[in-house]
Amino acid sequence: MMSKHGPRRARVVFYDVAQEQIERMSESERTRLDPVLVAVSRNPELGVASKHGSVREHRQDGVRVLYVPTALGTLILVAYVEA
Repeated sequence: MMSKHGPRRARVVFYDVAQEQIERMSESERTRLDPVLVAVSRNPELGVASKHGSVREHRQDGVRVLYVPTALGTLILVAYVEA
């Protein structure tokens, strides 16, 4: 049976530094960032594992996001964004 709500997504939470970066972005930069965050929330393993433990990096359409997915993939802790 298919879910009427679509695929499950992880909740995205921002560290203070990432939140400050987003607040300084222009509207067009935030618009480019949005689909990248959606992609990562749908598939927390999407990014490439870095040499820094559980930190993952995902790049898409000129946007770079560093994040830590929780063990069950229900929460994404965004540490850094670039757009």
